[in-house]
Amino acid sequence: MSVTMEALESHLQANNFLQEILSSIRQTIILTDLEGKVLFANPAIQETLGYKSSEIEGKMLSLIFTPEDLSSLYPNLLFMTKRDEPFSGEVMLKRKDETRFFGFLAMQTCSSLAEGGAFIVVSVQDIDQLKRLEQDFWGPRYGDLVKAASEIAHQLRNPLVGIGGFVRRLYNSSPSNPKHDTYYHHIMDNLNRIEEVVTKVEFFARLPKPSFTKEPINELIEIALQPHVQKIEEKHIQVAIDLEEAKLYVDSDQIINVFSIIIENALDALSGGGNIAIRGKLKENQFKIIISDNGPGIAEKDIPYIYTPFFSTKPDRVGMNLAIAKRIMESHGGRIWVKTKIAEGTTFSLLFPLERRRSIRVARLEV
Repeated sequence: MSVTMEALESHLQANNFLQEILSSIRQTIILTDLEGKVLFANPAIQETLGYKSSEIEGKMLSLIFTPEDLSSLYPNLLFMTKRDEPFSGEVMLKRKDETRFFGFLAMQTCSSLAEGGAFIVVSVQDIDQLKRLEQDFWGPRYGDLVKAASEIAHQLRNPLVGIGGFVRRLYNSSPSNPKHDTYYHHIMDNLNRIEEVVTKVEFFARLPKPSFTKEPINELIEIALQPHVQKIEEKHIQVAIDLEEAKLYVDSDQIINVFSIIIENALDALSGGGNIAIRGKLKENQFKIIISDNGPGIAEKDIPYIYTPFFSTKPDRVGMNLAIAKRIMESHGGRIWVKTKIAEGTTFSLLFPLERRRSIRVARLEV
């Protein structure tokens, strides 16, 4: 049975000590009936949500939720509290002036009134400032490292272009000589390698924020395979694809890059012949991509370092690709991990969220 506003007011008036406690708490406290009608709000609500207590009492708690959360999240929270299932977590909330903020919201049912009625206790804490402080603490340190890497790459690029140009001019203006030819190609190969390092460091440091669109998974895989078709044919490698139909909410260019990196790794592992399998399946509210090969596998001692920038077991490789792939997957709210066995092969798994919002925000619990 839900408590009425009159019963709650009577209880609070009879217990001045309880009312003084609620009013003195600096965290916003709201009491509602089981349907979400606000029965009481302490004065802290004005600082957090912009309402005076008198303005929100008698109104519905839905006032503080964003429009997109009214269809699922808000009714789900009421449904949970009616079943004595408390909730606490970060939620996007809305102030009286329509501005939004991240709040830490806690809701639970209380049924301790003398009248025997039940009501919901809601507490709201504005954590926008905490998030800003966290960003201020970590942001400059990480940002400084990224800026330094980006600036170093930029400062290297222009001299590289100049050196390459002068080397070509010197080579073209000199008499033909087998020894000079060897020196020239050695210099140019190393300059090209340095330029590749610069390009990948710049991309890693300046990785743009994903621009999400819904893309068919089979098309993303097909596009990622295209640059490797010639090498696949030359090495006589069999590629098997088995994908369940799905559309992923991703930045297509970035995720195609991730798939291409994993496919390239598999091709490098296979010296001649061999198999690459690309499978994809729905897993609850996620989609899992598995790319595996039957190559020699990765040494156990190297596994902890494969996502570390510049780590490579091959002297002619930069060692940035898997670091880039991991960073892209994290920016998409996904995961990447590897399983490997010597002489049997390597499997990379990539997990993508199909819905970027929590399930409580997108589907009604009550049936």
